[in-house]
Amino acid sequence: MQENIRHLIDDLNGSLEEYSPIPFWFINDELTKEKLRGQLEDFKSKGVDGVVIHPRIGIPRELKYLSEEYFDLVVHTVKSAAELNMKVVLYDEGMYPSGSANGEVVRSNPEFAAVGITLADSPDDGIVIAGPRDGKYIVEKPCGGTIRGIHFGQDDGESDAPAAADILNSNAVNKFIELTHDRYYVHLKEYFGNTIIGFFTDEPNVLGRNARGFFPWSKGLLAEYEAAGGNPDELWSLFAKEQNEVTAFYREFIKQRLNNIYYKSLSDWCVAHDIALMGHPAESADIDEEKYFHIPGQDLVFRWVSPEKGGTKGRDSVMGKCSSDAARHMGRRRNSNECFGVCVREGIPWYFTGGDMKWFIDWLAVRGVNLFIPHAFYYSLRDRRKDERPPDVGPGNIWWEHYKLYSDYMKRVSYLMTDSKNAAKVAVLCESGRMPIEEVEPFYENQVEFNYLQKCMLDKCEIRDGRLCVAGYEYDYVMGDDKLVPEVEHIKDISGIGLCDRDLLTKNPCEMLRATHLIKNNVSMYFLVNEGYGTIDESISIPGDMGIVEYDLWTGKTYATELLPDADNASCERVAFRIKLESRESKLFICTSEACAELTTRKEPKIINLTEKAVLTDGDETLYKKTYVAEYIADEITGDEVMEVKAEEMVECFCNGKFAGVSFWNKHRFDCGELLKPGVNEIKFIVTGNAANRYTGYSIPYGIE
Repeated sequence: MQENIRHLIDDLNGSLEEYSPIPFWFINDELTKEKLRGQLEDFKSKGVDGVVIHPRIGIPRELKYLSEEYFDLVVHTVKSAAELNMKVVLYDEGMYPSGSANGEVVRSNPEFAAVGITLADSPDDGIVIAGPRDGKYIVEKPCGGTIRGIHFGQDDGESDAPAAADILNSNAVNKFIELTHDRYYVHLKEYFGNTIIGFFTDEPNVLGRNARGFFPWSKGLLAEYEAAGGNPDELWSLFAKEQNEVTAFYREFIKQRLNNIYYKSLSDWCVAHDIALMGHPAESADIDEEKYFHIPGQDLVFRWVSPEKGGTKGRDSVMGKCSSDAARHMGRRRNSNECFGVCVREGIPWYFTGGDMKWFIDWLAVRGVNLFIPHAFYYSLRDRRKDERPPDVGPGNIWWEHYKLYSDYMKRVSYLMTDSKNAAKVAVLCESGRMPIEEVEPFYENQVEFNYLQKCMLDKCEIRDGRLCVAGYEYDYVMGDDKLVPEVEHIKDISGIGLCDRDLLTKNPCEMLRATHLIKNNVSMYFLVNEGYGTIDESISIPGDMGIVEYDLWTGKTYATELLPDADNASCERVAFRIKLESRESKLFICTSEACAELTTRKEPKIINLTEKAVLTDGDETLYKKTYVAEYIADEITGDEVMEVKAEEMVECFCNGKFAGVSFWNKHRFDCGELLKPGVNEIKFIVTGNAANRYTGYSIPYGIE
């Protein structure tokens, strides 16, 4: 085996602490130093090597946000993380959206409250911006926006919800930084740049929340708006819900002010203090804003994309590549996603499955995301805390004992997507709020790799030999306005790409197969994901003349791959091989120029379906567990025996009293060949039902079908 491939596989099978998931850790109850330390130790034992310390609703009123008592607990937590060789990301708010310091910015000066423009019947109801027209005025006034706070009584619509600050006002933003960032630095200076790697800012919103009837503005902004070329008398278009040059100018003006006042200030502060600005902007297509993030990020919540909807439809389907492609073209090593938040089925709180989690990880990874921020691990599930934006996807869920399987998997795919380059030949031009969606769906479905490229990046591009070149990427084709890059071949759809220019080809259409071709440390490889529910069993071909090594990213096992004749593509030099991906499965195929005699091919397993033979022997309604036993009589043992059951939801298997593995989704399969004995074998299955059964009034069916 080639030395660089051996090193790659050794790395994949190593600890990979740098690539750990870094979950939101909801600090949401009475806090003790012992429990804070104990939970960190528990996380570490499950392969979680970092956390975002996230103050969350449920903190008692006696513990004031940013008080000395608060910082005493934070310092203890960070010190404990350092001793455990864990990383910490600080969260800049209490709770969200960011920019208000749990209302402290406005408490320091009421003039810093969020401002908007709205319609009024009287010129005395604010500062007149335009009017009268039809008896109405456009006026500037405080919008009454709030944020979600960290104490009970401070949530949306509640009387004590903290006031949102005017984050278009430089003085208000400076006060926010003074109250939060500066004070964290005073208390934790020695940990910045080592244990503390970033500050997380969370979907800043100019108006805050619950400011109905307003459009974003800032105190005294009129003169600046006019100086930029805006006509206040034309702002009536906003309230008429028109989409025209006036509204486009207004939105661009507000966006640029937010960028310059808020994002740039935070970004500059983080640079000066040797950490990264992390987090994400408010919208899934806010790609231009990513330039201020040292680790560009996005936010996958509310099942906006999901297996049942498909991963390529809707405005939020761009978010994975929004952060990753921005990072690629800006030369950022990492990009993140705050993932799994409220991604529940059928609107049922807590109804989130282990299979769902694997699907979302793969959905993000194959699009280039390489830092996972699971939403969330709860410090406490006591009383109402368990109902605040569930589910807990870590210690409060059924898979926690086995969570290292997930953390190792996230580490492996994050490692692959870091310091690597994808082989996209297509650049899709875009800008914030306008990232093509329907146009790129055929690329996904036909395994044609592309990268979104912001129009604002074109001045950093070069044209070489008819290719658009930027940040080490070379694009043969451009989709978008052909006047912007006339020297490069433009395409309108996938038909504009020649067969020999296609990278991965399937023998038959394979709409749910997602693919990315990566080059890392001079190793060429293909990461393939099944984004559907059915089995993908297909012959594929890739350019070149080489051997193929298969690496199973879930199990860490490596196999040789048998090549097939590729008569269908004789006009291009290609190698062909068979892939088989079950639902929720992914594979890595590594290209090698040397024989791998030490590897064997993956054998076709001997599937033994025990669904109908499994007998219910025990049940625990308090733990939502059912135990089943089946007998398997082995006349001969080949070592390839795989026991299969159809069940919901998590299944642990024991063969003759020895643990044979755990499975989180159908088809539940367990390698039992090495545990079998001649004659009668006892196969035991323990099925644990979804956590929604434990924490809600719903009854989610579970057990062997």
